[in-house]
Amino acid sequence: MTVHFCTLFDMRYATRGLAMLESLHAKFTGDMTVTILAMDDRVPALIQTMGRAEWKVLTVDRMGDVGLMEARNTRPHREFCWTCAPAFSAHVVNRSADGDVVVYVDADLFFFRSPQILLDELADEGAILIHEHRYSADRLHYEPSSGRFNVGFVAFRVGDEARTCVNRWRQQVLDKCVLDPENGYCGDQGYLNEWPSLYPGLRILKNLGGGVAPWNLVTYTVSGDATQPVIDDAPVVFFHYHAFRTVSIAGLAHIAAIPAWGYDFSNAAKRLLFADYASRLRKISYQARKAGFMTAADTSHPLRDAIRSWLGGNLILAI
Repeated sequence: MTVHFCTLFDMRYATRGLAMLESLHAKFTGDMTVTILAMDDRVPALIQTMGRAEWKVLTVDRMGDVGLMEARNTRPHREFCWTCAPAFSAHVVNRSADGDVVVYVDADLFFFRSPQILLDELADEGAILIHEHRYSADRLHYEPSSGRFNVGFVAFRVGDEARTCVNRWRQQVLDKCVLDPENGYCGDQGYLNEWPSLYPGLRILKNLGGGVAPWNLVTYTVSGDATQPVIDDAPVVFFHYHAFRTVSIAGLAHIAAIPAWGYDFSNAAKRLLFADYASRLRKISYQARKAGFMTAADTSHPLRDAIRSWLGGNLILAI
């Protein structure tokens, strides 16, 4: 059995995507492939320079999905990226052998342990694996706009049920992929809400170490160390760095970071989950710049404001 990992990103998320893929290679020891959907015309050259030789890079044009190419001409970039995740997943599933596993992975994940322990939950005739947001009590109001499930890590064991699911999902996002919670639309994620009632082979992830994210982190006690963090008694398999913001200060790119815009975390969480990640992104950004690729930080702070934010605990240094 081969596990086919697929992800997508543009240059804005390229440092995150490279960090995620390197963490995956460091932890996953099984037979695997990696395919990247380049969301702008600079990503292929970046991957050729900084990626691994075995990584495959696709563009929307090379995929040959006419519906997706038409959507590109009519949708804002954010909505088009949402549309691409199901369409790209369908592309890989439809070209993979029965019994193989296809995993769509968001670029802003980072693996601390092998995801094989998560994929093992597809045993006993599982065909599809998804995970809940598991919102903390103070974030339950997010569900109407963000859905019950998160698309950051979605796995399909290739077969009839997986193909039915992913091809239907592709068509749904081509028909409509907007953020309109009042009318029941939540980009590509909202469509997952109906999957438990449609697919007998669906498995909802049980391992708490998959799907740790800003919207549920305050629920847990964070311990361990920066290489192997633990939430309560569960080893973290992957963390979803949603709303993570790299910061430039006084012209120094990626020198600091905001752990997650709009969230507040314990010092242990910042130390064990965020500080090393910020440093990794800074190093990748530096390597990219040396190779001739500009990777702008998400935001910039004047020095005085940065010092104030750091003293207030809202900024971490990427050192």
